[in-house]
Amino acid sequence: MQTSLTSRVQSGVIWNAISVSSTYLAGLVRLIVVARLLAPADFGLIGMALTVVTGLNALTTIGLDISVIKTKFKSDEELSTHLDTLWTVDLIRRLILAILLAVVAYPASRFYREDSLYQILLLFSLLPFIQGFQNIGLLIYRKKINFRRIVWLELATNFFTAATTITLVVWTRNVWALVLSQLVSAVIAVVLSYVFHPYRPRLAFDKDAFSLALTFGKYAVLIGVLGYVMQMADNILLGRLYSAAVLGTYVIAYNLAVLPLHGISTVIVSVTFPAYAEISAGEVKRLERAFVRVFATSSTLLALTTALLLLLGEEIVVVLYGTKWATAGTILRILALFVFCKGHATLVSPLVISMRGLAPDAKIKLLEAAIFLALLYPLTSRYGAVGAASAGAVAFFITMINRLLVASSLLPNISKTLLRTVLSSAVACALGIALGALAIPRVEGVLGRLLLGGAAIAIVVSGVMLVLSPHLRTELVRLFSFANAKVRETVD
Repeated sequence: MQTSLTSRVQSGVIWNAISVSSTYLAGLVRLIVVARLLAPADFGLIGMALTVVTGLNALTTIGLDISVIKTKFKSDEELSTHLDTLWTVDLIRRLILAILLAVVAYPASRFYREDSLYQILLLFSLLPFIQGFQNIGLLIYRKKINFRRIVWLELATNFFTAATTITLVVWTRNVWALVLSQLVSAVIAVVLSYVFHPYRPRLAFDKDAFSLALTFGKYAVLIGVLGYVMQMADNILLGRLYSAAVLGTYVIAYNLAVLPLHGISTVIVSVTFPAYAEISAGEVKRLERAFVRVFATSSTLLALTTALLLLLGEEIVVVLYGTKWATAGTILRILALFVFCKGHATLVSPLVISMRGLAPDAKIKLLEAAIFLALLYPLTSRYGAVGAASAGAVAFFITMINRLLVASSLLPNISKTLLRTVLSSAVACALGIALGALAIPRVEGVLGRLLLGGAAIAIVVSGVMLVLSPHLRTELVRLFSFANAKVRETVD
């Protein structure tokens, strides 16, 4: 018997929270070890390489997987035909992408004025082709909002990836450890995808299935390019105007900032998109209730993260990575505002796509990218990495406002609730920082300031949001009730 959507969503949130926590921990441990053993220039070289890899991937991505989640198939045979077609098309796309990467390797090394980048990109050209063999059957789990197996897959992948990366870094002590770990991790992910799902894709092409997929994904290229601009334009500019070491310091700060942001968005977006898609047709009230509860919970987590990074950015960097990365602390504090604004903007995307498709989302991102590019060069050329971080923070503040207006236009009855939630989150963040700042001046040790300040922030932000947000209280009661029920079922 099919379980209710609410139960599936709640289970999905819990399983994704487990996955994200493990991913965050594994990624953090990996980053700590690597940052202490490698130099900023090594991270800068990988950052340069990823701007090329990610850029070509954005230009060739057509978002065919969205059709699997959005479409209600008449039979398992129809679903299999659709999956096999998408797997085949994506494999061909990735083969073309691998060839393109090999072709642009030398021009890219000349652009960044880094000779070693040529060899790095040649090895990276194997990456997309390897990834193309991943089992597309995993999409079935996402479609059914069944994340348990996906979480176990991610746990295993994270463990082996972290172990591989740390081993290679300890062994080589240079940038090639990061390059090889990317390739090994891709192989691990492909192998495990077949272990964790019984579906076996085959080479096939069905014109109707491809046409249906293009109907959903025709705006994906534009969205991918715009997403690339928002994510990588700062890296490109820093790498071109300054040095690999400057870019490496920025990459360390950026990666640390987006780890929790990525975690929050992964938990929420991966679960809510298929859920919103399932209830968006004619069930507006139900969609409103679901969205405001998710928004309130996520906003609390974003406020907590932002307050920690703003107040304790330098302490976090020094404790985790050592004093040689201390300059990344200033950048991290600015990126805290970026986390707050981008996080709230990201929460709106699955709502827009589920209700209106990719076209409105593409138009929104076009405006956002234009604002970001207008700010990026003048600030980066004058202030370096700090300017790049500031450009992102300002651009995504405007983005957040724009996305909230779009959400209010789609669901007018919740416009005041959204505004109240964001303002409550900002107030909670400010009060947490204020109390934390009062608590840490007399503490001399960096670790002591981090622990005391973090505890003060956690208590204040959580308490303020619980008082100001009734939707948060409702959602927490639901989640705890669901978790307790699952525990009782397990015990019985």
